[in-house]
Amino acid sequence: MRWPSREPGSIQCRRPGLASRRWWPFLAPALVLAVSASLLSAAGRHQWALSLFRQPTYYTALYFGHASVLPSALVRGQRIPVSFYVRNEEGGPVDYQYVVTSSDGIYTDVLKQSRRTVAAGATWKVFISVRPGCRLTPCRIEVALPGHPENIDFLMSLIPGRAKHA
Repeated sequence: MRWPSREPGSIQCRRPGLASRRWWPFLAPALVLAVSASLLSAAGRHQWALSLFRQPTYYTALYFGHASVLPSALVRGQRIPVSFYVRNEEGGPVDYQYVVTSSDGIYTDVLKQSRRTVAAGATWKVFISVRPGCRLTPCRIEVALPGHPENIDFLMSLIPGRAKHA
Protein backbone atom coordinates (compact mmCIF):
# COMPACT_ATOMS: atom_id res chain seq x y z
CA MET A 1 0.00 0.00 0.00
CA ARG A 2 1.21 3.46 -0.88
CA TRP A 3 0.95 6.33 1.54
CA PRO A 4 -0.12 9.72 0.19
CA SER A 5 2.71 12.12 -0.46
CA ARG A 6 3.12 14.90 2.07
CA GLU A 7 5.14 17.23 -0.09
CA PRO A 8 3.88 20.86 -0.01
CA GLY A 9 2.96 21.05 -3.73
CA SER A 10 1.33 17.65 -4.07
CA ILE A 11 -2.43 17.25 -4.62
CA GLN A 12 -2.83 14.78 -1.75
CA CYS A 13 -1.60 17.40 0.74
CA ARG A 14 -4.49 19.80 0.07
CA ARG A 15 -7.61 19.47 2.16
CA PRO A 16 -11.08 20.13 0.65
CA GLY A 17 -12.44 23.64 1.33
CA LEU A 18 -9.09 25.19 2.19
CA ALA A 19 -9.14 27.52 -0.82
CA SER A 20 -12.59 28.91 0.06
CA ARG A 21 -11.57 29.58 3.66
CA ARG A 22 -8.64 31.78 2.62
CA TRP A 23 -11.04 34.54 1.50
CA TRP A 24 -12.74 35.03 4.88
CA PRO A 25 -9.93 37.05 6.46
CA PHE A 26 -10.32 39.58 3.61
CA LEU A 27 -14.05 39.38 2.99
CA ALA A 28 -15.23 39.87 6.58
CA PRO A 29 -13.39 43.20 7.17
CA ALA A 30 -14.51 44.45 3.72
CA LEU A 31 -18.13 43.64 4.56
CA VAL A 32 -17.86 45.37 7.96
CA LEU A 33 -16.27 48.41 6.28
CA ALA A 34 -19.06 48.61 3.64
CA VAL A 35 -21.84 48.37 6.24
CA SER A 36 -20.11 50.98 8.42
CA ALA A 37 -19.73 53.35 5.47
CA SER A 38 -23.42 53.00 4.59
CA LEU A 39 -24.40 53.87 8.16
CA LEU A 40 -22.40 57.11 8.06
CA SER A 41 -24.77 58.79 5.60
CA ALA A 42 -28.39 59.71 6.31
CA ALA A 43 -29.54 58.06 3.08
CA GLY A 44 -27.77 54.84 4.03
CA ARG A 45 -29.36 54.79 7.50
CA HIS A 46 -32.76 55.43 5.89
CA GLN A 47 -32.28 52.49 3.53
CA TRP A 48 -31.27 50.22 6.42
CA ALA A 49 -34.34 51.32 8.37
CA LEU A 50 -36.58 50.57 5.37
CA SER A 51 -34.93 47.19 4.87
CA LEU A 52 -34.90 46.02 8.47
CA PHE A 53 -38.08 47.47 9.91
CA ARG A 54 -41.56 47.51 8.43
CA GLN A 55 -42.53 51.11 7.83
CA PRO A 56 -46.26 51.86 7.93
CA THR A 57 -47.69 53.52 4.85
CA TYR A 58 -49.87 56.51 5.72
CA TYR A 59 -52.40 57.69 3.16
CA THR A 60 -55.87 59.09 2.60
CA ALA A 61 -58.19 57.41 0.11
CA LEU A 62 -60.89 59.43 -1.67
CA TYR A 63 -63.25 57.60 -4.02
CA PHE A 64 -66.76 57.70 -5.45
CA GLY A 65 -69.23 55.39 -3.75
CA HIS A 66 -71.20 54.41 -6.83
CA ALA A 67 -69.21 55.64 -9.81
CA SER A 68 -71.26 53.60 -12.27
CA VAL A 69 -74.42 55.62 -11.52
CA LEU A 70 -72.83 59.05 -11.92
CA PRO A 71 -74.61 60.92 -14.73
CA SER A 72 -72.93 61.54 -18.06
CA ALA A 73 -75.48 64.16 -19.12
CA LEU A 74 -77.27 66.87 -17.20
CA VAL A 75 -80.20 69.18 -17.86
CA ARG A 76 -79.10 72.67 -16.82
CA GLY A 77 -80.43 73.44 -13.32
CA GLN A 78 -81.08 69.80 -12.41
CA ARG A 79 -79.86 68.37 -9.08
CA ILE A 80 -77.67 65.26 -9.12
CA PRO A 81 -76.82 62.83 -6.30
CA VAL A 82 -73.13 62.35 -5.54
CA SER A 83 -71.68 59.93 -3.01
CA PHE A 84 -68.03 59.58 -2.08
CA TYR A 85 -65.91 58.19 0.71
CA VAL A 86 -62.90 59.55 2.61
CA ARG A 87 -60.81 56.76 4.15
CA ASN A 88 -58.29 57.71 6.84
CA GLU A 89 -55.16 55.52 6.89
CA GLU A 90 -52.93 58.25 8.34
CA GLY A 91 -52.29 56.45 11.64
CA GLY A 92 -54.28 58.91 13.79
CA PRO A 93 -57.39 61.08 13.67
CA VAL A 94 -57.40 63.65 10.86
CA ASP A 95 -59.59 66.73 10.36
CA TYR A 96 -60.79 66.51 6.75
CA GLN A 97 -62.62 69.15 4.74
CA TYR A 98 -64.17 68.39 1.38
CA VAL A 99 -65.08 70.95 -1.28
CA VAL A 100 -67.33 70.04 -4.22
CA THR A 101 -67.08 72.38 -7.21
CA SER A 102 -68.51 72.54 -10.71
CA SER A 103 -66.51 74.04 -13.54
CA ASP A 104 -66.98 74.44 -17.26
CA GLY A 105 -63.51 75.85 -17.88
CA ILE A 106 -64.63 79.46 -17.50
CA TYR A 107 -67.07 79.52 -14.61
CA THR A 108 -66.36 77.72 -11.33
CA ASP A 109 -68.84 77.41 -8.47
CA VAL A 110 -68.42 75.92 -5.01
CA LEU A 111 -71.44 73.64 -4.57
CA LYS A 112 -70.92 72.10 -1.12
CA GLN A 113 -68.30 71.87 1.56
CA SER A 114 -68.09 70.32 4.98
CA ARG A 115 -65.58 69.33 7.64
CA ARG A 116 -65.27 66.35 9.96
CA THR A 117 -62.65 64.61 12.08
CA VAL A 118 -62.20 61.01 10.95
CA ALA A 119 -60.66 58.46 13.31
CA ALA A 120 -57.70 56.33 12.20
CA GLY A 121 -58.87 53.45 10.04
CA ALA A 122 -62.39 54.90 9.69
CA THR A 123 -64.30 55.96 6.58
CA TRP A 124 -66.42 59.11 6.20
CA LYS A 125 -69.36 58.33 3.91
CA VAL A 126 -70.75 61.43 2.19
CA PHE A 127 -74.10 61.45 0.36
CA ILE A 128 -75.07 64.83 -1.11
CA SER A 129 -77.22 66.32 -3.83
CA VAL A 130 -75.81 69.24 -5.83
CA ARG A 131 -77.01 71.57 -8.58
CA PRO A 132 -74.04 72.28 -10.89
CA GLY A 133 -73.70 75.89 -11.99
CA CYS A 134 -72.06 75.14 -15.33
CA ARG A 135 -73.11 77.28 -18.28
CA LEU A 136 -71.01 75.52 -20.92
CA THR A 137 -70.36 71.91 -21.76
CA PRO A 138 -68.57 69.77 -20.65
CA CYS A 139 -69.20 70.31 -16.95
CA ARG A 140 -66.66 68.95 -14.47
CA ILE A 141 -67.75 68.05 -10.94
CA GLU A 142 -64.73 67.82 -8.65
CA VAL A 143 -64.37 66.67 -5.05
CA ALA A 144 -61.19 67.94 -3.38
CA LEU A 145 -59.66 67.63 0.06
CA PRO A 146 -57.81 70.92 0.73
CA GLY A 147 -54.48 70.20 2.37
CA HIS A 148 -54.32 66.71 0.81
CA PRO A 149 -53.26 65.83 -2.74
CA GLU A 150 -56.36 63.70 -3.34
CA ASN A 151 -59.16 64.84 -5.65
CA ILE A 152 -61.69 63.05 -7.83
CA ASP A 153 -63.89 64.30 -10.64
CA PHE A 154 -66.23 63.36 -13.46
CA LEU A 155 -67.47 65.05 -16.63
CA MET A 156 -71.01 65.60 -17.85
CA SER A 157 -72.49 67.03 -21.03
CA LEU A 158 -75.10 69.75 -20.66
CA ILE A 159 -78.48 69.16 -22.25
CA PRO A 160 -80.52 72.32 -22.98
CA GLY A 161 -83.47 72.63 -20.62
CA ARG A 162 -86.96 72.31 -22.03
CA ALA A 163 -89.10 75.43 -22.03
CA LYS A 164 -92.18 75.17 -19.85
CA HIS A 165 -95.47 76.05 -21.52
CA ALA A 166 -98.34 77.46 -19.50
